[in-house]
Amino acid sequence: MGQQSQNQAATAAAAQVEVLEGNIVADRPIHKLVEHFLKLQLPKFTGTGDPEAATRWIEELEKAFELLKCSEEEKVTLAVYQMQGFASTWWKATRREVFPEGIVLVWNVFVRAFNDKYFSSCAKQLKMAEFLRLRQGPMIVDQYKAKFAELSQYAPRLIQDPEEKAMRFIDGL
Repeated sequence: MGQQSQNQAATAAAAQVEVLEGNIVADRPIHKLVEHFLKLQLPKFTGTGDPEAATRWIEELEKAFELLKCSEEEKVTLAVYQMQGFASTWWKATRREVFPEGIVLVWNVFVRAFNDKYFSSCAKQLKMAEFLRLRQGPMIVDQYKAKFAELSQYAPRLIQDPEEKAMRFIDGL
């Protein structure tokens, strides 16, 4: 067998192994991606409710996107598919502002626009204030650690330095 034939056979075998192991490869057709995505039964987003619901929705999507190894464009497409009601209406009205004609869909640009709409600066400030007031109190250390990690995402400038982050954590104990 020639070198080219061996390379082709090796590539085909590797692709079969990836499929058998349950990995989803980037060269899959979009309908296969959608099929796998829908099997995950992720929540829909309606645009109503508390700002934390928006954050949780994005986090759930990002876990799925990592699992499915989605491209930037696929992430935006699948997220939009999960929007209903007010959220869907907002996106239809906003899409061309966020991604003008000919601009490639990029996940972090979508998330920024989404957060601007569904997680207001006022809500962010409230979360940052909650982070600054955080104390362990009656929580066990693991609960405090989880709450610290959750709230620290709203105050990234305050914890950029690992030593400062550690000091803030210790001060709350």
